[in-house]
Amino acid sequence: MTGVLARHVGRAGELLRADGPFALRIVVTAAVAWQICVWLGARQPPVYAVVVPLVSMRDAPYSTFNVSLARVAGVVCGLSIGILVLRVVHPSTGALTLVLALALAMGIVLRIGGTLNIQVAVSALLVFASTDPDSYAVSRLWETAVGAGVTVVLAPLLVPANPARTFVNELHEIAAELAQNLRAPLGEESVRAVESRARALPGKLALARKAVRAHPWWRRTETDRLAALVPLARTAADIGTLVRIHFEDTTELTARGEPTDTSEVAGPLSDAVTAVLTGTPDPSALATAEAALLHNAETDGTRLGAIARRPLRRITALLRQPPAK
Repeated sequence: MTGVLARHVGRAGELLRADGPFALRIVVTAAVAWQICVWLGARQPPVYAVVVPLVSMRDAPYSTFNVSLARVAGVVCGLSIGILVLRVVHPSTGALTLVLALALAMGIVLRIGGTLNIQVAVSALLVFASTDPDSYAVSRLWETAVGAGVTVVLAPLLVPANPARTFVNELHEIAAELAQNLRAPLGEESVRAVESRARALPGKLALARKAVRAHPWWRRTETDRLAALVPLARTAADIGTLVRIHFEDTTELTARGEPTDTSEVAGPLSDAVTAVLTGTPDPSALATAEAALLHNAETDGTRLGAIARRPLRRITALLRQPPAK
């Protein structure tokens, strides 16, 4: 019982560490927007000022602003559509149909990640909850503007995830997984999964560099650090593919009844991969891997042995001289 409770507590702690800062950013931004509206003379609870950060802030470490501007625009457009329609016609089934049609049409334009932005329709429908749409219109519009302004200003500044630190952590995780699948593959699914993550590293690094350049705090401290990681990101991507090729080659040879043994190479080579990709190159580990390759070629000079060693040779070459920036 104690062990089960400890696991649940540990899991809760992990979730809190992962999502707690993001939730706190939303709370602080919403509270600031609400208070500003109160200071500006809001006559009723400024709910829309809170809706904007709630629906638009996101926990995307490689994003420049960590705000979905499409969602912010969705709230503003939806509110405007609802107000304009209800100034012309009274609330009715026809009015509801018209508001939804216009809002969803706008949602097609203000897409989120390539999908329909339903935030426009949701915001438009909230106008129907007011018994006095005319007074509702003015107050809700300026409250929404305040919420949008506060969100855009505060979201990048309220202790957001550092893109550089996030990328480095992911690079180190992938390095460990590549080493593991070199030394003792965990199966086809694992090998393909780590290859996919490794192949995505250059793109994620480009996003992280863009986010850092746009941030007033990190521009000075993290720009050069991320620029130096460009060769390592490319190397990791190439190694991911070579690990998968080596796994497929050895698996196929084993299935054909012609197994080859490259385990004496995999151990030191996995150590060299980890060292290089984590920014602490170990020449002795790489030299040991190269010596193991030569010894393996001497003990197994068959064509099939050469096929099994080919991806490993290419990995050692990459580690010896990573791609240029």
